[in-house]
Amino acid sequence: MKSKTAARVAAGFVAALALTAASPAFALEVKYEGELVTWTEASDSILNLRDLGTSYQVKSEYYRNANPSTLLTLWNKNGPSGPADNDGNPGTVESGQYSTIYKLRGVVVRNNAPDRYTSWVTG
Repeated sequence: MKSKTAARVAAGFVAALALTAASPAFALEVKYEGELVTWTEASDSILNLRDLGTSYQVKSEYYRNANPSTLLTLWNKNGPSGPADNDGNPGTVESGQYSTIYKLRGVVVRNNAPDRYTSWVTG
């Protein structure tokens, strides 16, 4: 009886350890359907911006811990058929790797019309 209990405890420990090791890191992500998706990677220190639409340029506005009062902007002016980022995502631009990004939103820039903004996402 003791060996069965010990085996169950050991199996439970191994399963819990495997789930912990396999847990993905959660990134900040914002989508504006049909137009853009912007997300962080590398422990939220790199920002990616993928253009999904064909009519407008897109940008991400974001804040980093190193300069929390400075609004930063990452533009994607190449469209969905533009070059790929370092991970092979087509039509995607990527920021440099700096301090942690803690707040971001996506913007669809429409000429002669109001821009479309996603909600801010914080992490």
